[in-house]
Amino acid sequence: MGRTVLGMRAQESSSGAAAALRRPLPHHPLAVPELPDSWGAWQVRRVPASPLGYVRVRSSEGRWVFDCHAHCRDARGGRPWLHTAESLASAVAWMLQREPEISAFAARHDPEPDTWPQ
Repeated sequence: MGRTVLGMRAQESSSGAAAALRRPLPHHPLAVPELPDSWGAWQVRRVPASPLGYVRVRSSEGRWVFDCHAHCRDARGGRPWLHTAESLASAVAWMLQREPEISAFAARHDPEPDTWPQ
């Protein structure tokens, strides 16, 4: 009996993982993935020459969260974290609503050295 239950749990667990992998990738017209159809990191921009920042996905307590980062570098060379959102759409919306403040923040820090694919 223990083997059956354990086997069923493993099957349920892998079924849940398969279902998560079949979900469509998050998309937003102002969030450009690093590579086409990729998952995990997006540059938020209205125009390529003037990006606002980045959104990176990570797992937290068994769910995906979306961290917003400014388009600049801090004193340690990292991208400053700004906010955590529940979805890509809400992360992009949060950044766009605060565009003047984020742009001013980025201007006070070191420029972003990395280029993002067009």
